[in-house]
Amino acid sequence: MKRFSLLLALLLVLTGCADSSTGRPNPFQYKGSYVGDNSAVIGIAQNLPMHDCYKSIELQTKKRPYGLTVRYDDPELERIEQERLAIRNAATYFTLVKNAEIVRFAFPNRTYAFSRPEMEAWLGIDFSTIKWEKDLVLRLDEKIGNEAQTEDYFKRI
Repeated sequence: MKRFSLLLALLLVLTGCADSSTGRPNPFQYKGSYVGDNSAVIGIAQNLPMHDCYKSIELQTKKRPYGLTVRYDDPELERIEQERLAIRNAATYFTLVKNAEIVRFAFPNRTYAFSRPEMEAWLGIDFSTIKWEKDLVLRLDEKIGNEAQTEDYFKRI
């Protein structure tokens, strides 16, 4: 009986320590990174939407504006969905990578370029104040859930 109780207690402790979240990787583990930290920048790309078609990253670290270009295979998504995911990914990079000023996503037939000041103005936030992923997601959902606002943003950039 003692063994059973000990086994049950151990099982409860291990279950309590398990990650009960969605089970997906969290790119926010890289918060506070810099463009020059290629392992963090790559880790973020591997944990964001469209990670399954991610090919490579080029870093601009020699002079300002510091930035990165993420190259993808064709994700085979509708244009509006691809744009929404590009906005989410760019906002995530700006939130996690302190000195990222330009983020580009290059697909076989289209390239999206985002600048930190333009995106902060459009979203009405300062990325450096975002502490938690849920805060960023809520703000993005509010903006890009509206197709007209998303279309307007892409007309301006």
